[in-house]
Amino acid sequence: MVREPWKLTRAMFLATDEVERLLAWLQLQVDQAPPGELTPRVDQFLIEALVYSGLRNSELCRLTLADTSLTLGQPVFRVAGTPREDRTVLLPALLDRRVRDYIEQVRPRLERPPREPGSPSPTESPLLLNERGRPYERTALYRRVVRILSGAGLADRASVQLLRHTYGYLAYLRTGGNLLFVQRQLGHAHPMVTAVYAEFVDWPGQELANRVVGTTG
Repeated sequence: MVREPWKLTRAMFLATDEVERLLAWLQLQVDQAPPGELTPRVDQFLIEALVYSGLRNSELCRLTLADTSLTLGQPVFRVAGTPREDRTVLLPALLDRRVRDYIEQVRPRLERPPREPGSPSPTESPLLLNERGRPYERTALYRRVVRILSGAGLADRASVQLLRHTYGYLAYLRTGGNLLFVQRQLGHAHPMVTAVYAEFVDWPGQELANRVVGTTG
């Protein structure tokens, strides 16, 4: 039996304008929240962490404090799975700042009992905590992401995979089609899997043809 190749459809990722609206909606929830309310900031962190890293649900759940720039000294997520799946995901500066803010300002207030400001954190502790101070597992994180996206008007498409595919599309689009970079970031075993994002990116054909011989006109 021949296995059908995996297909990506337009509904399976967010376009750039949709991403902008989602992030603006999340920021509005933060801005309008009562002083001291953490839930909107946690929601914002979760969505931005997924859409700007492309991590799988289980990968984000497994991250510890030691897997961030807190101890690694560079803007990355260190993803540990099987030896074949291990990789270092490079983060944009915007997300790295959000990670640091979450670790320094939000996460200590989620711990039970709350950690005193300035006290050291055990680096092997889970990065993600819910409002009860417990680590996230896959089902709970998935449900929270669906709730957040539904609140932003994306109920019919809400899933963690939507955000992973959005990262793949944005990374391919904004790196000029750098297939190897996107493959490594997403942890795909084969570049043919990553190449599905190319179908949704329009390139200036004649300009590219001219570049082959080093001309632009």
